[in-house]
Amino acid sequence: MERDGCDLVGMTGMPEAVLARELNMDYACLAVVVNWAAGKSEGIVSMEEIERQLEDGMLKVRHLLTTLGEMLNRLSESLSDFQLPNE
Repeated sequence: MERDGCDLVGMTGMPEAVLARELNMDYACLAVVVNWAAGKSEGIVSMEEIERQLEDGMLKVRHLLTTLGEMLNRLSESLSDFQLPNE
């Protein structure tokens, strides 16, 4: 897969993406990479390193989702004040 330009291969997500497409649904995946494939890291990956990567990644996920939630709340509030003109 590296020859095809892939940087990483996920262990999950494909069944969901296929089903969403079949149902004509929008789909997005937010993933945290904590353990590169065999031969892709510079040495042996310890469980401690995986746990540290997971913790760091989840902090970023929480920040992203919190920011997105705040943005959606502001958008919702601004749209609730919007009224169409009477026709």
